[in-house]
Amino acid sequence: MPALAFCATFVRGLTPYEALARLGIDVFDGNDEEGDFEEGLTCARPADGGTILSEWNGFAGTLPEVLRPLSAETITASVFVNVNMVASFDHYADGRNISTFDPPFGGGEDGIPEDFLADRIELGLAGGKSEGGLAAALLLAERITEVRPNASSDVVAAHGVLEY
Repeated sequence: MPALAFCATFVRGLTPYEALARLGIDVFDGNDEEGDFEEGLTCARPADGGTILSEWNGFAGTLPEVLRPLSAETITASVFVNVNMVASFDHYADGRNISTFDPPFGGGEDGIPEDFLADRIELGLAGGKSEGGLAAALLLAERITEVRPNASSDVVAAHGVLEY
C-alpha cells in the first residue's frame, strides 16, 4: 500500500475563492495547471456548507498562522497525516484554537466543550488510544464545521500556493 500524506481543512460558510483569499495568496482558477508546483499547492473544493482545502503531502492546514485568519468569524477543522503516520486534528473558531489532538492516540480532552467531547467519544477519538483513527477524524471535522463533501467536491474550484 502506498504511503498516504495529506491535510484536509474544512471551512464553514466560505467559497473556495474566499477561503484561499483569506490566506493572502494569489488564487488561481481550478483549471490552471497544477503540476507546475512542487510544494505548497493548496486546492479548494466546494462542499455542502463551505469549502474543503486539500494538500497532498502538505501541512499548512495545521499552522496557527493559516488557521487564525481562515477561521475568523467562522469555524475550521483540519486533519493531517504524513508518511510516517504523524497526525493531528486542529479545530479553530473565530481565530482561536479550540482543540488539537493526535487522532491515532487521542488525549487532550481537558477543557474542551462538552458537545465536542461527546462527538469525540462517540467516534472513538477520546482517551489514551483512539479506536476511530483518521476516518473518524474526518467525520469529526464534518460534524464540527457542518461542511460535507458532495458530488462537486472532487472538482478543484481554485488553488493557490502557500510558502511555509
